[in-house]
Amino acid sequence: MKHKIKILMIALMCMLTSGCSTVPQPTMEELLAEVNAEHAAVEQADDFSQYLRKPLGETTFKITQTFPFSDEEFDPQKVLTLEQATEDVDYLFTVFHDTYPLYDYFGGEEAFTAAREKILADCAAAQPLTGEVLVESMIAHLNFVEDRHFSINKQTTQPSDYPFLFREIAFVKTENGYRTEDGRNVERVDGWDNLDELFRRSLDKNGRIVYYPVILEEFKNLSMGGMSTRICSQQLTVHYQGGESQILTAEPFKPYWENQEGNIVIEKDAQFPVIRMKNFTGQGERNVREFMNDLSDTTPLILDMRSNSGGYNDARSSFLNHLFGRDLPCNFLKVNTITGEQLSKEADEFVENDRLVILLVGKMSASQAELFTDALHNLENVLIIGENTAGCAMTGMIDFQLPNSLAKVALNTMGSMHVFPQGDYFEEGRGLLPDIWVPAGEAEELAVKLIENLK
Repeated sequence: MKHKIKILMIALMCMLTSGCSTVPQPTMEELLAEVNAEHAAVEQADDFSQYLRKPLGETTFKITQTFPFSDEEFDPQKVLTLEQATEDVDYLFTVFHDTYPLYDYFGGEEAFTAAREKILADCAAAQPLTGEVLVESMIAHLNFVEDRHFSINKQTTQPSDYPFLFREIAFVKTENGYRTEDGRNVERVDGWDNLDELFRRSLDKNGRIVYYPVILEEFKNLSMGGMSTRICSQQLTVHYQGGESQILTAEPFKPYWENQEGNIVIEKDAQFPVIRMKNFTGQGERNVREFMNDLSDTTPLILDMRSNSGGYNDARSSFLNHLFGRDLPCNFLKVNTITGEQLSKEADEFVENDRLVILLVGKMSASQAELFTDALHNLENVLIIGENTAGCAMTGMIDFQLPNSLAKVALNTMGSMHVFPQGDYFEEGRGLLPDIWVPAGEAEELAVKLIENLK
């Protein structure tokens, strides 16, 4: 009898500790095989006809590629004459017409002319007509320009999709759908026909592979200067077989941003080596090459791009060379929509790699950081962990000021853009999706636990 009680006590202790799990876990080889197949299945973009300017190649450039800046700052309360406001409006719309790669894609002459007329009407009616009134009208009536690189005084017209994770209860994926750890099978979730679009591969607090519901919710009128905590507007009602129901509430979204010293920080003595990069500028890359030369081929590597807001294309390619001894092919195409020229064409290649690479991303990972993430989809044995990225990668930008209000505009004036594969792979404002969903602020800690659990 005492022997039976001892066995029951051991079993109970196992259930209460992280070491004994009722959630079946894959091996690292099985997890990588599954993710490798998902990455390899992404087909490189090949059609950019919908983005081409009309008529192709006949746009006359009236605006120079160099835009002067004034030493004077924008004053929102500065009163403008109608003539001054009209000059600013005409200047901005001429830049759009002559240089913007997505001019026709976002409605062309009809859409932009209608927006211009509405802005001028707002200016004519304003008493007083200030710089603030002008900028607010421009943002309101150019809201069809869904390009996260475009902003006026750091206000963007493109909504952004924020991730919300429902982590009250962990789910297991089975051949028949999803169940809880205690064996309750999910019959349906109100509002969701396809449960695979709701339940996402994730990690619990112990680094075990589980599935949590994840919702992306759109927020508008955002500042390019940063993000704030957000609350999900909806709950989920889960119905289980047998008639039981449960209401789940999402955790708030909390933006993650690390204000590190130096552009590249290499943590050689961490449990697993970590390289953190703030921007793709080329600064500090020599240290990366030296570090990689000394690193064992079998040592897992963590790349932290959670606070990387972008940079330069050449620096991204150079960084990839330092890491892996070569540049990596991308799934997007770079094209000039004014001339119709395809500026990049790379082999649709899945590159062999024996090292486990963990890429950490979050909602603050933008622009070149997203193109870097795209490239790592074409490298074997990469796990992308965190949140969906910023969704700020279709174009680029330069900054210029409007002549009278001195409002600062960020806009792509080079005629070129990035065309991503069709389907669910990338969306402007939503970004790229991770392989494993966790809050960005917890991604590194949970990634380390995952490696330990499955090694």
